[in-house]
Amino acid sequence: MKRKRILFILVAAVTATSFYMYHNQSSDVKESIIYFPIDPDVSFSNANTKVNILEEKDEDEYTVQWKVDSTLGKEAYLRQDISLLYEDGMLRDTLSKWEQDTDTLQQKKIITNEDSGHFEAISFHHAELHYPNDIIKSAQTMSYDELYVIDSPLQPLESFKTPETKEDEINKKVLDHATNQQLKVIWHNLIKYFNIPVENYYMIPLTKLYDYSMVPLPGLSKEKTDQVIGGLWEGIYKNYFLGVKNETGEVESPIGSSLPLILVSKDMTHLLVLTETKSGRNVQLVQYIDP
Repeated sequence: MKRKRILFILVAAVTATSFYMYHNQSSDVKESIIYFPIDPDVSFSNANTKVNILEEKDEDEYTVQWKVDSTLGKEAYLRQDISLLYEDGMLRDTLSKWEQDTDTLQQKKIITNEDSGHFEAISFHHAELHYPNDIIKSAQTMSYDELYVIDSPLQPLESFKTPETKEDEINKKVLDHATNQQLKVIWHNLIKYFNIPVENYYMIPLTKLYDYSMVPLPGLSKEKTDQVIGGLWEGIYKNYFLGVKNETGEVESPIGSSLPLILVSKDMTHLLVLTETKSGRNVQLVQYIDP
């Protein structure tokens, strides 16, 4: 069956004027992230994502604890943290929390799993700051963590973040190779499907976006990078995190979708976000970069 194409146009809301609520098809109220100009005088004093092995439930199962927390250092009109957990390159689960008039957020989830796996979690921490005369600014940062779990009948359950032994290095290489090969095929098919001239883009897997928390994207200033990343997370949240709409308006959960590949145009005019949903839909999100 021919796969359907989904295309969304996302424009960074760098001059947005308010946080807003909307209703999805089930009438559940959902919050949304909107990018506002960064307040240079406000930054996060703490932002963490942690993925750790919790316990071995039995011979066939183990549990992983996934925790996200952040502190702004001053009370914000709105605080929100979102996090995506990938296992072997596929979205396993999501976390989201928002509160008004607070500086700190904490959340966690327990994941039950079988077999060996590579877990990666990336989080976006956001604050909306209101000032007199209807001035609204924001603060943002990202955090990331990963965990390798080796579950083999030939040895005790083991986990590590960085290989410490030769055996760890071998196990990491095996898991990375399997994940990279799978993603390579998916990304190649997406690029071919949408007829994208890859030589005109820098390619960044979503989980590697964390690397640009402190350094600028290729060809951009740090200030412009923060603007682009803020707008990017705004679009990802609305059109991926909360669900992917198809042509008929139905929403498909992002759970089970492939790790998104971000393509930043070398002429710095736009970026693309590519993913394949669990049902096999090819998705392309487009965000334009203001001059």
